[in-house]
Amino acid sequence: MRKLFIFLSFTLLICSCNFKKQQSNYRGYSTYSAGIYFKFADLGPKVRRISPGETIELYLNYSRMNDSVFWDSRNLWFPFTILISYDSLSKRTGYEGVLLKLNEGDSINFIVRKDMLFKSGLRTPFPHYLVGDSLLKVNVRVATILDSTQLKAKLEKYHAFAKDKDMQEQLELNRYIMLNKIPDSDQKGSIYLIPMVEGSGPEVSSGSNVSISYRGYFMNYRTFDSIPVNDPMNFTIGDSGQVLSGLETGIKKMREGEVAKIIIPSHSAFGEKGSSTGIVPPYTTLIYEVTMLKVKPTLKK
Repeated sequence: MRKLFIFLSFTLLICSCNFKKQQSNYRGYSTYSAGIYFKFADLGPKVRRISPGETIELYLNYSRMNDSVFWDSRNLWFPFTILISYDSLSKRTGYEGVLLKLNEGDSINFIVRKDMLFKSGLRTPFPHYLVGDSLLKVNVRVATILDSTQLKAKLEKYHAFAKDKDMQEQLELNRYIMLNKIPDSDQKGSIYLIPMVEGSGPEVSSGSNVSISYRGYFMNYRTFDSIPVNDPMNFTIGDSGQVLSGLETGIKKMREGEVAKIIIPSHSAFGEKGSSTGIVPPYTTLIYEVTMLKVKPTLKK
């Protein structure tokens, strides 16, 4: 979903929003705070800011520094927007806190560091081409500001659509299983585990320290995340929050040297909300091709 901001006027914004305007190395952008640069794109027609108890509805897209967009809320499922409450925004720092000071219809562009939006690891996947201290652009527009009554009506519409989306995911998954002739024996509880290369090393167990590489992609084969063999992911089985629950379920059935495809329905992945970064949409089945590089069994005391 999308975030775009616009303000009544450049001067008014600078004065009333307590922005400290400082020139930056990026043409047309000024410095907001350390590592955050801003440039106003458009001004809304209304003088209306979010108040306590209200919710802001945003359009948002992310692009690389060459302006190539790699995520846009308009490409997501209905309603194509992001809803963020006043209470949530009031607790946030960084560029998101600026939303409290914008009017309905305002748009703004930001340049921020990758780590301000994405965290490494499967919980919040980020595009594999964003490496190191990559900079990217965030374009945000305040679509509407909703009071409690308006929010309730909008959520009712979303929930009705979500039921259809859940059914659609199940149908798409069943079709994928049939087209790829995946046998019932490969279904392991809530996931599917399809062996690709047999392993001969130690088996994974609770408490094992494992080292993996993987490629994560959607059922249309578009990659959303990857970890290369020369820079593997290391974690301990059983530590909460390390990987998606469905991915851990599959990994626990592997052994060193094995390569396997793990199909994870959304209820064992990012569910009805999608990933916090927006890279993975709501109600989306994920597929991981995982290579178990190393398994270090738990040391018995």
